[in-house]
Amino acid sequence: MEKPLFKHAGVYVTAILALGICVGGYYVTNQRQYQERVAYASEAGSQAKNEIQEFAQQTEELYQEDEPELLDEKASVSEVSSLQSEVNRIQVSAEDFQIEEDSMPEDLEEVAAEKEDLSNRLTEANDKLHMQEQIDAFFDEKTPNWQELTEDVVIKEGLQQEAIDEVSENFSFFSEDQWLELAKSYAQSASEQLQNIEEIQKKLNDAKEQEITYEQYANLAAQIEEVRNSGQQEEFEQAADELGQRFGVSTEAAAAESTETY
Repeated sequence: MEKPLFKHAGVYVTAILALGICVGGYYVTNQRQYQERVAYASEAGSQAKNEIQEFAQQTEELYQEDEPELLDEKASVSEVSSLQSEVNRIQVSAEDFQIEEDSMPEDLEEVAAEKEDLSNRLTEANDKLHMQEQIDAFFDEKTPNWQELTEDVVIKEGLQQEAIDEVSENFSFFSEDQWLELAKSYAQSASEQLQNIEEIQKKLNDAKEQEITYEQYANLAAQIEEVRNSGQQEEFEQAADELGQRFGVSTEAAAAESTETY
C-alpha cells in the first residue's frame, strides 16, 4: 500500500509542473501579443503619416496663403476644434500601442513629431480665434478686419478699460508676428477711443462747475468730433451745445473753427 507521504509529494510535483506550464504559457502568449503590438505599430505608421499630412493641409487652409501668421476670414473655432479631435485620435506614441519606447519604429517617431507640430499649430489657431472674439467684443457693428488693419472700428458704449486690459494681458502668450501686431493695434484703438470719451466727459463735468474760455470750448468741440460712436457723439454734442450758448455758437461751428485754426 502506497504511503500517504508519497501521494502528497506526487500531488505537489504535479501542481508545480502545472503551474510552471501555465506561467510559461502565459509568458509565451504575452511575448507573442507584445510582438503583435509592435508589428501593428509599425504598420500603423504609414497610415498615421498620411492622416497627419491630410490634416496638416486642412490646418494651413485656416491661415492666409500669402500671410501664414494671419487667419483666414472663414476660419472658425468649431472647425479648429474638429481638426484637433481628429488629430488627437491618431495613435503615434508607445503608450498608444502599449509598447516600450525602445520598441517604437523609427518612422512612427517621426510621425509623432509631426503630430506634435500640427497640434501646436492648431492650438495657435484656436487661441488666436478666441482672442479675436474677445477683441471683436470691444467694437460696435463693424468688427475688426483680421487680414489687414482697418482704422474705422468703433467701440461699444459702456466699454471699460478693465476689459481691454484683461484681454491685453494675454498678448504675452503669443509670439511676435503680424497677427499680434494687429491684435495690439485694435486693443490700442479701443483704449484710445475710450480715453478720448472719458476726457470729454470730464471736461463737460468741469465746465458745469467753472468758467471755460472760448478756446477751451472750441478745442472740446473738436475733440467731440473725433468720437466715432455716433450715439456717444450726439450725447456729447447736446451737452456741449448748452455750453456753446454762453458764446452764441454751436458745437459744430466751434469744432470747424478750431480745425481751421490748427
